[in-house]
Formats: sequence, C-alpha cells, structure tokens
Amino acid sequence: MIENKGFLNIMDSSVWGGMEQYVYDMSEELQRQGIVPFVLTDMRNTEFIERYDEVATVIPIKLSKNSRYLYANTVAKFMCKHNIDTILCHTGKFILFALLLKKLTGAKILFFKHNVLPAKTDIYHRWIQDQVDGFICVSKCVYDAQVVQDKQNKYHLVYNGINTHRFPKIEVKQSHDGNFIVGYAGRVSIDKGIMELLGAIKILHEQGKKVELRICGGVSEDTLNQINEYIQFNHMEMYVKNLGFKKDVNQFYRSIDCLVVPSKIQEAFGLVICESMYCNTPVITSKSGAQEEIITNGEDGLLLDTVADMTIADAIAYLMDNPAEYKKIREKGYHRVESTFTIENMVASIKSL
Repeated sequence: MIENKGFLNIMDSSVWGGMEQYVYDMSEELQRQGIVPFVLTDMRNTEFIERYDEVATVIPIKLSKNSRYLYANTVAKFMCKHNIDTILCHTGKFILFALLLKKLTGAKILFFKHNVLPAKTDIYHRWIQDQVDGFICVSKCVYDAQVVQDKQNKYHLVYNGINTHRFPKIEVKQSHDGNFIVGYAGRVSIDKGIMELLGAIKILHEQGKKVELRICGGVSEDTLNQINEYIQFNHMEMYVKNLGFKKDVNQFYRSIDCLVVPSKIQEAFGLVICESMYCNTPVITSKSGAQEEIITNGEDGLLLDTVADMTIADAIAYLMDNPAEYKKIREKGYHRVESTFTIENMVASIKSL
C-alpha cells in the first residue's frame, strides 16, 4: 500500500525561501495523509535540520559537490530499510546524486520545476529527461516553458498549494485610524515592483486618500537603502511602515485591506497571493507569470496591465471606492484558493503520481 511507503526530499541551499517552505509544508501534509516524509540535507546546515525535524525524519550527510557521493551507499541502505520508494528532487544540482540513488535502490524520481525557465535540450539534459520518471511543474506557466515535446507524458502540472493549517480564522484588532491599509508580502526587491508601489501610495496620498502601506518580508541592505531614501525624500514616514520579516503572516494578511504584488519578473506561481486570498484579503497583482492562472481580473482579484505608479494607484482606489466590488472579490478570492490551491490538493496529486 502506498501509505506504507516513504518519500525522500533532497533539499539544501544557502537560505530558507519559498522552495524550502514548499518541502516543509509538503512533508507536514504527507504525514497527515499517511506517508512517511524524509528530508536529506547537509549535516552542517543546522537551521534546515532543526526546521525539517519538526515535520520529517532528517538524514544529515555532507551534501557538498565532492562529498555527497561518498554517502550514496549509506543513504541507499537507509532507503531500503525504511521502504523509501520515491525521491523528490527540487534542484538540478542534486539530480545526478538522485539518479545514483535510483540506480542503487530502484526508487522512482520526481523532479520538481519551481522556475519559469525554458527546458534545455542538449545531450546532457536529454539524458536527464530520459532517466527521470516524472517532472512536476508548479504552474501552467512553468509547464509550458519546461515541457519537452517527445516526453510530454513525463510532465505533470501540479499547482502549488498553501498550507491552510497555517491560516486559521482569527480576530485581529484593527488600529487603522480610518486608513485603508495596503500590504506587500514576500521578498522585497526592485524587480518585485516595490518602488512602483511606493509611487502609487504617494499618488494616493497626494489625492487626499487615507492610505497606509505596510511592507512585510526580507530585504537586502541595498534595496532597503533605496526604499528609505525614497520614503525620506518624499516625506512618507507617517504612512509607510517596513515591518521586516514576520513569521506570523496570517495575522499580517488579516490586518490589511488589500495585498499588492506588482512583480516585474515572471513568477512561477504566487504563494503569497493565494495566502492573502485565503485570508479574505483581496489581491492586486501583475500579469508577469502564473498570476493569471490564479486570478480572473475583476472577479476574484485585480490584474495590472502594466506595473506603473498610476496603474497601481488606480487599482487600489478602485477597491477603496467600490465596497460592493471589494466584498465580491474578497469572497470569490477565498473560494478560488480554498477549492484549488491548497496543500491537501497538491499532495494528493503528488501521491497519485
């Protein structure tokens, strides 16, 4: 029975980000659905070991390029002992090691594609495509970029899903002072449209709108300096707040009136978009990637034709000035995510593969 089998994720990187959280949430849900999750990570990465230990059995080895192969037999014996029959690989740097483990154990390999990048078709990558048992693309946008025409049967669209258990309904004490609170969540960077969002808030303030911007997420020192310079030069300190990284994003989403994600780069999915919608907070976002797969413009969210100060300002003003539309978008946004983009649906699809 599949419930007695185990999944082995290979995961290590320099920082904890969306892909790492993806593995964490999936492991937690696998446990709920009766599959034992294992995570192979670097023995020197104490942060990853401690975090993944909360939701999975961690196998720490030296995962550096020149060391990992020395542990292949040890890992293979562990896999056979614990009946691990599926390897989940999330980055190309570990695919050769995953293929070696497959040869030693007979396990299947699912290779996850988390980025909107065109598939490579040189001899090496064609060989990889032959050896891997299946590819999982986290959006249609990724699927269209990655699928290799004569191997279409190996490519599967499995939408990313939010861990709904992290977003229980809670009462959040509002202290808006009558302001409409605009939020931003995720990695804070120039290519994510943060400067255009600041420009939009400035426009709305100059129009006499009572707005406030709250920024939530990690940010580099250079980007933070640019943001602070813009805020200070335009005297926006009273209505722009940088909250930094927050672990409790549930409370953040439920404390704002809308989320704006004006990314200028192709997004493979849009996890923060779904999280906000699930928390009954309407979303304004760009069309640069998979966002159009999540949101139908004007129905369950708002999509920007261009990422510019004025177009963002107009979209925010639309939500402020049309309470009936705001309520409709809020309700439909929740139901859109609840029916389609949950971790339960995602893991069920991976199990079926």
